[in-house]
Amino acid sequence: MENISYPKLTILILKTLFFTLVLVIALVMYGFIQYSNRGIDFIVQDKYWQSFPGATVTNNGIHFQPLNRVIVHQDGSIGQPNPPVNMNGQYLSVKGDFKITAVVSQIDKQASFRLYASPPIVYDQWRHESPSIEFIVDAVNNLTAIRIWNGNSSSSMDIRTYETLLSSTTTIALEHVQDRINIFVNNQVLGNMPDHRIFDNGTIWFGTDGVAGSNGWTLAALNVKALGTGSVNIIPAPSMIVDQNNAGSLHNLANASPRKIKIGTAVNAGVLFIDQQYRNLALGQFSMLTPENSMKPEFIHPESNVYDFSEADQLVDSALKNNITVHGHALIYDKSSPKWMAKSPKEERQEIMVDHIESVVSHFKDKVAEWDVINEPFSKKNALYKDGNTGLEPNIWFEAMGEEYIDLAFRAARQADPNAKLYLNDYGVENDGQHWDALLGLVKRLKERGVPIDGIGFEAHVYSDGDYINAKELKKHMEVLAKLGLLTRISEIDVTGDDAKEQINQYVTALDICLLAPNCTSYTTWGITDRYGSTTRSDRYPLVYGTSLLWDKDMKAKPAYHALQERLQQP
Repeated sequence: MENISYPKLTILILKTLFFTLVLVIALVMYGFIQYSNRGIDFIVQDKYWQSFPGATVTNNGIHFQPLNRVIVHQDGSIGQPNPPVNMNGQYLSVKGDFKITAVVSQIDKQASFRLYASPPIVYDQWRHESPSIEFIVDAVNNLTAIRIWNGNSSSSMDIRTYETLLSSTTTIALEHVQDRINIFVNNQVLGNMPDHRIFDNGTIWFGTDGVAGSNGWTLAALNVKALGTGSVNIIPAPSMIVDQNNAGSLHNLANASPRKIKIGTAVNAGVLFIDQQYRNLALGQFSMLTPENSMKPEFIHPESNVYDFSEADQLVDSALKNNITVHGHALIYDKSSPKWMAKSPKEERQEIMVDHIESVVSHFKDKVAEWDVINEPFSKKNALYKDGNTGLEPNIWFEAMGEEYIDLAFRAARQADPNAKLYLNDYGVENDGQHWDALLGLVKRLKERGVPIDGIGFEAHVYSDGDYINAKELKKHMEVLAKLGLLTRISEIDVTGDDAKEQINQYVTALDICLLAPNCTSYTTWGITDRYGSTTRSDRYPLVYGTSLLWDKDMKAKPAYHALQERLQQP
């Protein structure tokens, strides 16, 4: 056998390593190419569907039950459809060209899915639509419709409808190439349309819808892949654990003070999951969270036989993971009653109301510490406070049961969770006047009847000139309620205006009175930042922000925030 010298052996080893490396790279590249051609299959991404409203994982795919959620406007009129979006699921980062393919089956009447450039934001009681494209498969009329929103209106601005021969399982595809969108159904080209720049920000979120009263539809497959030099990536759901060690945070300062009251805020559940800066403030600055919308009847009980707790559950779980108390809002609020409740027969409303309260409170038993059982029961009409009238609004519940609806509501909530504190919440009761007199009269009657009411929430909104909190009168009102054995709380304070001194005065005045009143348990602002505040002008494009909160639209703390910090550090 020929002897191999050390130099020859070294060269042989290096050649072997080189060819091995080339083979490994080739195999990796082959796998990458195969993966790129195959794309990303969202159906196998379990976390994507865990918290999606109306979604159920089945052997056939993901089944979507239509929720028929509709937002009721402030004036009580029915507002916009509010179909669900994967706020707390995974979403896509896209660059350049891509293709999205969906296989839908088991369609009862109609299937709809929507791709959002960013999730729409619900500003208290109206929904700001972001750029998006919706696919509607009409199984009844054999039609496929495509609608595009460009983010400049609540209405779609481009609609295309195609006659389509649909089958029990239908494949729909969107192909984004440069500035065009090509539409395919069952591998046949239907047409194309301008992309209207809806994907410019490079992210895609998934949403669905369907026909009310139908059995929904099933998503059997959802595949996303890059085309040409484009790229697609999955962005995971965010971690909901936030650092709470900032000694200067409102909740840490309050906890260090002798009174140790809860410092809270109203939280937009959707924004909590999509905006890291907002999330840091919500979970890092406060010790109590109030869901701004996600527990209202129109959101949680949109149809008589449909309860959907998914968004509220996510908010509650996020709060509890960070040792934050949850104040539930609101069990009975006439302006947030879904249409089916408002149109229900009078003789059925007591059963409807009690069932709603028992179902919601039982679901959150031992997780939600407090509830606004009745929210804003009093009227704005002066005539209802005169000639022996009680001032109560003749809403759908009063119409059916009279004042007793309030008794029944509190009793049902107490029965469902004996440990939760139960509040009646209203505006305009900080100062003397007919509204306060009517509230005090109601509270005395409730106490006489043995109704299990624990406290009163003073909303403390300051929205216009002359609409100021009088410190002496607010102090007196809390003292009167204390003598009746009731707790109090500042429940929804916000102060509209650009005058920093005025905001400081009103925010600090309410906090000062709460700290001095032994029966005042918490101080809650109605929102965090003007970027997502409830005083944003309704249905305005571009957005017209309010000016009422502690952080401005750029998330910069205002002087009123620093003034609250200073007050919490005082004796």
